[in-house]
Amino acid sequence: MMFQFPAVNNSLQLIVVSLFCCSLSVQAKDFTKLYTPEQLQRVQAVYGNNIKAVLFEDIAAYLLPAERATLSTMNINFPLYGDSAGLFDFYVNLQNGKITFPALSIKFLDDLAVAFAWYQSKGLDLAEVVAYVNRLYFEEAYLEPPFKALNIPEKAWEQDDFVDDVSQKTLKSAIAFLLIHEVAHWHYKHLAYDSISHRQAQQQEIQSDALALNVMGRMRTIPFGIVPWFMTVGMMSSGNPTTHPLSSDRLMALAAVLESDPAKYISYENRHVYSVATVTGVAKEIRTIAEQMHKQFGR
Repeated sequence: MMFQFPAVNNSLQLIVVSLFCCSLSVQAKDFTKLYTPEQLQRVQAVYGNNIKAVLFEDIAAYLLPAERATLSTMNINFPLYGDSAGLFDFYVNLQNGKITFPALSIKFLDDLAVAFAWYQSKGLDLAEVVAYVNRLYFEEAYLEPPFKALNIPEKAWEQDDFVDDVSQKTLKSAIAFLLIHEVAHWHYKHLAYDSISHRQAQQQEIQSDALALNVMGRMRTIPFGIVPWFMTVGMMSSGNPTTHPLSSDRLMALAAVLESDPAKYISYENRHVYSVATVTGVAKEIRTIAEQMHKQFGR
């Protein structure tokens, strides 16, 4: 399995507890100094065209006609930083359909995928990765980049085939989910969150999540990347409930979609590698995050 926490020691539960036992508010923080401009420019050059091809070629091939028509009215850009200078500034402009994937956010998501894979490969405590992200968010002056903070070698994927395979598939499935999710917002003509209630925002997120998983099912792609994504984003959402709001209801809805037809995420080529249990395992991990979020935040 791609991103699976060892069940024998309940490590996922421990990680999620450490994730959500933080303050309920997060002050806005400028992360533009986390990486050098040269590092982010390289991300723009290497990832930009690849992500654009994933959206307008790979994903487009699996969209229904109406969805493809929606995509034809959209564009995507890759600035160095998002408007809020945050770590997860993936969004679509609901006025013009332009998706923004900042190099900073792509780089951090990529590094997290490698970090989780490296720690899993070496039998290290995955909670340390989440503790690092907690510190990054909650200590105002702390801006240590992931590999340095977690003692991960540069180009760790070149030293370990497991890390290369797991991190790539985790990142790619997370990117696909996020791209389709943003397309869904534009497709369903969703409203800006500052003009609607939190409940309405949740319903918009659930609807966009459902389309993202539906399309990934058509692509026969298991969404492994949503586990580390939602684990980490939970911190941000706890203090910023109106921007891509996260709740236990939203996560439970995601799990339910995965459980409703798990076989559709498994390609013919991967039938000997993955099984229905692989997909339901991802759903179970999402439910664990949801349960802890509800316990800590009441939502």
